[in-house]
Amino acid sequence: MDEQLRIYEVDGDQAVEVGRYSYRWGGEPPLAVGDKVLLPENWLSALNDGPGPQTGTVTALGTRFRGQLSRIVRRLNE
Repeated sequence: MDEQLRIYEVDGDQAVEVGRYSYRWGGEPPLAVGDKVLLPENWLSALNDGPGPQTGTVTALGTRFRGQLSRIVRRLNE
């Protein structure tokens, strides 16, 4: 059922999950599970982890989230 609800592309960008949150990636090559990425700062990350971008690991390809997705800043393990 999860696979039927999951979307893998948003306006030409790859959709991925990093932990509990979903993001979009417009770079090449596509991300894979396990890739390390730099995530943009948002109000919650600034409150919990301090100012500036945070690092994360791609945990799933695609997303079930249908709202606006932030863009991943860059891949870290290139």
